[in-house]
Amino acid sequence: MNEAKITIITPTYNRAHTLPRVYESLKNQTFKDFIWLIMDDGSTDATKVLVDQFQAENLMQIEYNSHQNQHKFITVFKGVEKVDTPYFMVVDSDDSYPANALELLYKEVSAVKNQDQYISVMGLSQYPNGEIVGHPYPGSGFDGSILEMRYRYKVRGDKFGIFITKTYQKLLKEFDYSPYLGKGYIPQSVFFNTYDAAGYKTRFVNKVVRTYHFDQDDASSVSNTRWTGKNTFGLMEGYLSFVNSYRRRLLRYPKALVRNLVGYQVYAMGNGIGFSDMQKKLKAFKGLALVLYPLSYFYYRKNKP
Repeated sequence: MNEAKITIITPTYNRAHTLPRVYESLKNQTFKDFIWLIMDDGSTDATKVLVDQFQAENLMQIEYNSHQNQHKFITVFKGVEKVDTPYFMVVDSDDSYPANALELLYKEVSAVKNQDQYISVMGLSQYPNGEIVGHPYPGSGFDGSILEMRYRYKVRGDKFGIFITKTYQKLLKEFDYSPYLGKGYIPQSVFFNTYDAAGYKTRFVNKVVRTYHFDQDDASSVSNTRWTGKNTFGLMEGYLSFVNSYRRRLLRYPKALVRNLVGYQVYAMGNGIGFSDMQKKLKAFKGLALVLYPLSYFYYRKNKP
């Protein structure tokens, strides 16, 4: 039985130039009771050589797995399926973390009662200069849904946190991700929307637990390539998942509903999907989709590459 409390999952692809930043952050953590699980998504650079050097230093428990390139969405799930610690985090291969990040998150998630009703604890991200990414949560934070956080409280910006393994793995077993194999970039929200809409809670805390680094010149970064034509399938699925997961709850947030319906239709057009087939994929708001279709078509024609 593994006695560690947290598994740090790092999906990585050709990031030998940024992985040392993560390694240094983990070495400096005040909380040491963790495993670093590196999920190498078919890297062709010196990632394996670098990880061998990390392991040779013997400063932490490091597990390395390599497989054929499947993209981050699938790679994260493959990593989660290997976790046998009570909690886990998905740590990007190009960011860094305050020295007390793991300690703060473990303390917060350990204090959550009725953990079978919760999926995660989410904190804040900061830029290297200390500026908060986006907005803090209202007040001292709250327990609730991602939908509430984004659209009721209008909190923006990249967030970061820790997941409850038992809850996440249970939901992942019920989620069929096979349709996304070989499809390239898929937003993680395709899965997040399903469990958030099902009522699993997140605890949002106003504590900085991640430093976000934007590598402007890194052509391999999803942040820099997600809007290109090759990613239209994933973008379509992200918008569709939002509408199909939350359904009638979106009536409280009409702007978000319209934006996601139009986004779904625009990227469906980009994938060569006709209106009839678009409608078949929708589980709600088919009438509104019909009304919005001319707007979506105009937008698509105007912005088509």
